[in-house]
Amino acid sequence: MLYFSFYIYSFILNFIFIFSAFIPSERSGHSSILIDRKLYFSGGNKIITSSTNYSDSSAVSLLKIEIINEFFYLDVSEQFTLTDNVSIPWIDLTYTGGPQKYLATACIGGKNNDMVFIFGGRTDSRQSFVNQFDTSKHKWTDITSVGSVPADRYYISCANINNGLITIFSGFSYDTNITNDLWIFNTLASTWSLSNATYAPPSRRGYCTITLPDKNIIYIGGYSSNLSVYMPMNNLPLYNTKSDIWTNMVTPDGRVIIFGGSNVLNVSTTVVFGNLWILNTTVFRWSIGNILNPIVDLGHTATLVDNYMFIAFGEFSFKNYSSRIFMLDVSQKDSYRWVTEFTPNITTTAVSIPSTTIQSSSIISNSSLIIGGIIGDF
Repeated sequence: MLYFSFYIYSFILNFIFIFSAFIPSERSGHSSILIDRKLYFSGGNKIITSSTNYSDSSAVSLLKIEIINEFFYLDVSEQFTLTDNVSIPWIDLTYTGGPQKYLATACIGGKNNDMVFIFGGRTDSRQSFVNQFDTSKHKWTDITSVGSVPADRYYISCANINNGLITIFSGFSYDTNITNDLWIFNTLASTWSLSNATYAPPSRRGYCTITLPDKNIIYIGGYSSNLSVYMPMNNLPLYNTKSDIWTNMVTPDGRVIIFGGSNVLNVSTTVVFGNLWILNTTVFRWSIGNILNPIVDLGHTATLVDNYMFIAFGEFSFKNYSSRIFMLDVSQKDSYRWVTEFTPNITTTAVSIPSTTIQSSSIISNSSLIIGGIIGDF
């Protein structure tokens, strides 16, 4: 009888454990960062209700937005399959009390490159512009800097450079029209400095940043304060982090791979993309990727882990949100395919990567750069 009772007790514990496993909510506009084979996700949003008011021959969309209050990571040191939600190694860290934001951006920093830094974002109430998460102590800190600091902003993308430095450029503000300013944040001293570089590109938001192997930063896509003006994809601003100089690269083997994204045609029509584009950063030439069984997604994040691009969450269409992750095998340059089985490559060193709500990740691996959804005109 004692053994039988113990068996029943153990069965109940296992039952509770299995059915209480953490599964992330659907979302868009989140941020993510990869540190030490842990893929962290923060925040995001989804539209609860929407309506359109018409007056004076113009249409104004009214949206009620829910901010997703979740912070967690995916353990990519373990093997798992995407067809079994319970087997996916999600680890919930919401209890640590992170910021409630969307349209923010995340980068790695700190002395040992073990800190998550989240910049900007939209909130229900004003919060600290910079939030720091210690991945060792599981502790959040709101960063307050003295001296010159950037105006609060969102829809930005950060980029890592050497010596614990992170850059942010332009964006959109609550109070003012953001100019084409570039700020550099020192994660070791928690201080800001403003770049004095001339010939900066026009202000923009919803763009992607990529730090190239030579430590130059390339800016892709986005749009101006006028939502109908998209940045051309054949003219890519380049910031030289060593000489503090802006130049333009006109696109005519390092690869930049972009997936998905959207183009807003008008107040009621948004085109969601499901195609793949590759930028050869040696000659700066675009080509379209051959992808089997394409899906469409926007507002997602994309992160390269070993030979797989993890597409996380986002929107398949307006208000049709995703709570899933997809994996794209990018090991073959001529053909890309969706897979469901992940087996970690223990000989591969995990690389930390920056993110935004339009592209959560840009990474260099085997001369390849992977980024997520792009807004812009080809």
